[in-house]
Amino acid sequence: MKKILYVIIGISALYLILCFFGPSKIKVERSIDIKTTSVEDLQHKLADLKFFHDTWSPWTRRDPNMKTIYAGVCCEAGSSYRWESEIDSVGKGTMTFNKFTPDSVLLTLNFDGMGDNELYFITKPANDGNINVTWGVIFDIGFFGRVPMMFINMDKMIGPDYERGLAKLKQEIESAPAQTVTNYEVKEIKKKKKTFYGVKDKLSFDKLPAFFGASYGKIGEALGKAKAQPIGMPKAIYFTFDEKAMVTDVAAVMEVANGTKLEGVEKFETPAGKVLLIEYFGAYDKSANAHYAMDAYMKEKGLTQSFVLEEYANDPMVEKDTAKWQTNIFYLVK
Repeated sequence: MKKILYVIIGISALYLILCFFGPSKIKVERSIDIKTTSVEDLQHKLADLKFFHDTWSPWTRRDPNMKTIYAGVCCEAGSSYRWESEIDSVGKGTMTFNKFTPDSVLLTLNFDGMGDNELYFITKPANDGNINVTWGVIFDIGFFGRVPMMFINMDKMIGPDYERGLAKLKQEIESAPAQTVTNYEVKEIKKKKKTFYGVKDKLSFDKLPAFFGASYGKIGEALGKAKAQPIGMPKAIYFTFDEKAMVTDVAAVMEVANGTKLEGVEKFETPAGKVLLIEYFGAYDKSANAHYAMDAYMKEKGLTQSFVLEEYANDPMVEKDTAKWQTNIFYLVK
């Protein structure tokens, strides 16, 4: 028995000694060059945890049925994404956005049972006007967990997943139209005073589809009760648009004839004046480039905007091809 006890003590002592020599931290990094004209827009996409899950996460494709929970406002400190999968290579955990710096996006990664780890993206200029994106993680290894990590190659284990994810991100970013004025024709027109009725709210970008659906239904009911007809297609008025916080102050509206009165919805009026127009074709969530083009045009002409109005010129329930979806984007300027 004493011999067995001595063996156990010896093994325990050896394990304890090896813990001092095992790695306390393990870093895994992968990089890729991405062609884009806006570092800020790229950083926002890196911090958008729903965009990560839906668009370029290598683990989503491995288990598209995993359970996901989002909390907080996108790109705001503390916003988080939790996933739960029955597939061992995907597992369960939480990603939490912390902050932006001029050249990085900092997050926390917590695999259930493994504590908090540093997750980060570094953005820096590369050749030919590209942006180099480094996706990295630093695992904090507990003292008694260091011995097993001496025999596990984390770089080989998850590095290929990082490579696949970055390749998908690159494809997504570079497939979007370049953010330049030359991609869009900006028209200067005159608009008369207009009257609208609708529903206004301040909310995060990811809640817009549900908001528009419910709001247009409410406007339709008000029109029906008043036996009134709308003018044109559904529209939205954007009063503020915070890209960094991913929050907007918006009203879903329908235009009506002057003098029309509706109950249960709010009245909005836009003044007569000079308006810029871009006719954008494509999926609604890809229209950011048209707005960048409009911003560049205003800067070039020395104009400032009062508000933004979007008119959705066709019905996506009828027209299934997103390339044919038309959004008329109006900027009232001075």
